[in-house]
Amino acid sequence: DLLEQVGAKGSIDLAPLITPLEEYLDLEPLDLPVAAEEVDARAEAGLVVARPIRMEAKQASAEIAALAPEVCAGRTITSDFPRPTDANDRVLGTELAGAIARSRIFEEGPEPNEEILARLDFNGGSVAGQGLGAFNAYGVAIRVEGGAQDGVGKTMLGGTIAVMKGKGANGVRLNGSVGKSFAYGAQRGKLYVQGSADSRFCIRLSGADVVLGGEPEREIDDSRGSLADRANAKGFAFEYMTSGRALVLGDLGPWACAGMTGGRVYVRQNAFGIDREAIERRLGEGAKVELKDLDAEGLIDVDELLRGYCEELRATGQDGEVERMEELAADATSNFLMVMPHKVQADPSISTE
Repeated sequence: DLLEQVGAKGSIDLAPLITPLEEYLDLEPLDLPVAAEEVDARAEAGLVVARPIRMEAKQASAEIAALAPEVCAGRTITSDFPRPTDANDRVLGTELAGAIARSRIFEEGPEPNEEILARLDFNGGSVAGQGLGAFNAYGVAIRVEGGAQDGVGKTMLGGTIAVMKGKGANGVRLNGSVGKSFAYGAQRGKLYVQGSADSRFCIRLSGADVVLGGEPEREIDDSRGSLADRANAKGFAFEYMTSGRALVLGDLGPWACAGMTGGRVYVRQNAFGIDREAIERRLGEGAKVELKDLDAEGLIDVDELLRGYCEELRATGQDGEVERMEELAADATSNFLMVMPHKVQADPSISTE
């Protein structure tokens, strides 16, 4: 013990206890966050790769909201956030999407089409808080390199959301996963996830395009039970789906497509031990769907979905993954099956969300 008992009127010199820690220890190997401008300098000097210091709470939300006047005036904005954001920043992009939507309704705002008005890029290992891109609108494109929590893209009406893997300290890409209820009721737009997803992935999907890129770490072994434990979608994926297109590159997970009445889900086969029987085991008991070979429309869908996913992979410097996806698309008939409802039970152009 460095302290000692002293009398009521005594004193003790505590200076040795407040000597800077680096004089006692070699802190260089520790993965400590540093100022953003120091990250590249440290890497160029051959020092340990460092993480930038995270943004202050709600900082990203405030900066995005401030973009609204320029975007609504028709200017194209690209905003890059190299410092990581975290759970403190919820519904990132939603306020901006709302401002754009109001300008279209009440003013002569920009037309709702595929043109990107605002691109928001979060990297540096960000894990966005709940509701990333909720109620997103045409014109807003959001990309996160890291991960995101629950409720990504809830009821979105357009635009693009991509949650990609972010670089770790050794340069290897990690995570890229999302929380519960991804794309809940999403009606339009495009959503991409490079990692895995928690339960109720794409519940009530109502017209948007979705790709789930996570793949099993090893061949599946259903004899172990607890399918959700190792699946890339943790259960009840595409529950109550009414419309839209989705593609799953890994393990669909248990209880899938329960209550599905419209749309199409394209599922990987002949990889990781996943075959037709394994996919059928993952469909919800009583789900009124059928597993079929790709038809002409299915071939077009798979090609378009993978092309959109490849754009996000290229944008994040993952050319090797792009080549792998292109190989899958080149032989889509062998690599994918499609899940469809026995019959469309409601007009998929009508959504109650």
